[in-house]
Amino acid sequence: MEQPVPDTEAARSLWDFAVRLYGEPGVGEACLALQDGFGVDVPLMLWAAWLGEGAGPAAIRAGDRAVGPWRARAVRPVRALRRHLRHSVAGLDDAAREEWRGSVKRLEIEAERVALGILAGIGRRRGRPDLAAFARAFGLEPGCPRLKLVEEAARRLA
Repeated sequence: MEQPVPDTEAARSLWDFAVRLYGEPGVGEACLALQDGFGVDVPLMLWAAWLGEGAGPAAIRAGDRAVGPWRARAVRPVRALRRHLRHSVAGLDDAAREEWRGSVKRLEIEAERVALGILAGIGRRRGRPDLAAFARAFGLEPGCPRLKLVEEAARRLA
């Protein structure tokens, strides 16, 4: 399958950063908790961490607008399907369902990679990761422990 992800230095750098950050201890869990509890768009948050101090309010709004249509048409529907497939399906063997669910999960990750590719060209990367503007944009409390964990891990990687 040909990748629809922009093949730019920024897109590759952002993807590599996002994968490393998500893999840091506790970060994946924190991202999912922020997504499920507060409606945080994880690719947008990882992008904001990658931008660093360049992730001001205007950049966050521009990124959210740019990735919104893709998120609505691809990322969220694929995620919803994957989550729906957690449960048994009448007439389908659980092992086969889980195998298919794994394929859907890979597709979801690829959709998030496309989202990051869209975001890679927006804003100017500079300084240390600072998710304060991101927190305000999503109505998160300043110093939200899960967001703080993501920000601190991003600072270690930057």
